[in-house]
Amino acid sequence: MSNDVIGCCDLVMKGGVTSGVVYPLAIKEISRKFHLVGIGGTSAGAIAASLAAAAEYRRRHTQSFDGFDMLDSVVRELTRPERLLSLFRPDKNTEKLFKLALSFVQGKAGLLTKSKLLWKLRSKRSRHRLFAPLAANGFGACSGMAWGNEGEEPALTTWLSDLIDRIAGKEHGHLTFRDLHEAPLPAGFESDFSGETRSIDFRAVSTSITFNRPFEFPLQTRILAFDPDEWPRIFPQSVVDQIVASAGAIPSQQLTRGGKLPLPNLDLPVIVAARMSLSFPLLFSAVPLWAVNYHKDGEPLECVWFSDGGITSNFPVHRFDSIYPRWPTLALNFQATDNNGLPQRKALKESGELVYMNSERRDGVLDLWSEFTRDDDALGSILHFFLAIFDSAQNWHDNAFLRLPGFRDRIAEIWLKPDEGGLNLEMAADQTQTLITRGMEAGQRLTDRYAELDASEEMSWTGHQWTRFRSGMAGLTEAIEAFGESLGEGGLDGSELASLLASKDAPPCYKFQSDTQRESALELTKALESLAKKLGDRQPFDKGPRPPIEFGSRAPI
Repeated sequence: MSNDVIGCCDLVMKGGVTSGVVYPLAIKEISRKFHLVGIGGTSAGAIAASLAAAAEYRRRHTQSFDGFDMLDSVVRELTRPERLLSLFRPDKNTEKLFKLALSFVQGKAGLLTKSKLLWKLRSKRSRHRLFAPLAANGFGACSGMAWGNEGEEPALTTWLSDLIDRIAGKEHGHLTFRDLHEAPLPAGFESDFSGETRSIDFRAVSTSITFNRPFEFPLQTRILAFDPDEWPRIFPQSVVDQIVASAGAIPSQQLTRGGKLPLPNLDLPVIVAARMSLSFPLLFSAVPLWAVNYHKDGEPLECVWFSDGGITSNFPVHRFDSIYPRWPTLALNFQATDNNGLPQRKALKESGELVYMNSERRDGVLDLWSEFTRDDDALGSILHFFLAIFDSAQNWHDNAFLRLPGFRDRIAEIWLKPDEGGLNLEMAADQTQTLITRGMEAGQRLTDRYAELDASEEMSWTGHQWTRFRSGMAGLTEAIEAFGESLGEGGLDGSELASLLASKDAPPCYKFQSDTQRESALELTKALESLAKKLGDRQPFDKGPRPPIEFGSRAPI
């Protein structure tokens, strides 16, 4: 094991289906200098994050680099001819539709194929026959288990489940969130964890299509149940058996009905969260869970479908942020070139590079353009217009953050050409290797910046901490000043808030639990008012990093 580890870091990785091949060596490069603490991702980023968490878990227990070295074997496997395609192998009942869709995605669908498809779409009966297998398969062509279409090598979920446990060095049972949270603290850096309750904080985002919002695993509340008879179609039986055993110890009459069992939180195997995050619509089957429908008589348990985390939160870098960070949160992002393979950023066009990190604080603030008009193709313009609308709805949150100081500085962008990553399931071995190498370069750039630069350098870790502090405090003091103004000319004593804080009975909701709590709340509110008055016209953090953080709408601190 290398003795060059200098501290801790968080790591967040974006989703992108096969684009995830860039991550193994990027993770390995970063882990040479940093212990991984917060590890997050969405979709393919969650897959990579689960492997990174497993490797860090092994390092914490054995003080060895063996888990990260095993990522080399992942690289070798992914660069074997057609291995990517075999990982994303469809189930037997959806194989024909999968091949048809793949031909369209890859631009290989000929005129005859398109004509046949259009003919089938004319009739309701033929449409039903075409798409019924997809709906019956959880709205996806691939369950991840390749039922009825087994090959010599395991499909994605079985392969990943085994890989996570082998990297973690787990000889018995599957790696869980509890295992990660309770892992030993990194030797020599224990003092950095004051107040932390999670030694390794792995988080994965999945989207509830039923509730139309993201869920972050591990869950903090218990509102979901699973069906032990359904889940073996999506997860290996040994995974289901372990969850069933854990669920048996959870008391919940509401979630234990009709053969359903409560879904464990901390005792949930990591593979479950990773697979739930990677449920790319129509490609991968959505995952069924169950919840109480309190809007119906009898409050029945009803199915709640979970799909790809990238639908709602494709790049959750802010999950680990604070105003004054103890260690850096590093991130790997994807951007798409134009059809000619050229990136939008001027600096990359001039250099010919496809990995980008801003070299100065002022760089990277300009918006990237989404070009959807096609001068000679009206139908194409309309199609790309609607795709741009979907992209805006999906990524506006992330794109707003990407412009902020202290946010853009710790992100390495990996630019992908049209035939790279994404849904390109049949990438040649040399293309896959190119992406893997690009990921390694991105990892090296991140570690060079935060592990090697002298504190006097603008883009160093010290400079980054200072930028985050200046930016975060500017937004915070502005919010405090706005609070003081909201009290009116009479201040707290002349406002209705004072009477609410003084009352033991009102308002009827969210009452204080004791007089001590109420008095402490009044004391703190007075302190905030006093601080707001002291600020007045003074703006100690004004003229700081731009664009400013706006508390209440976006505040990745």
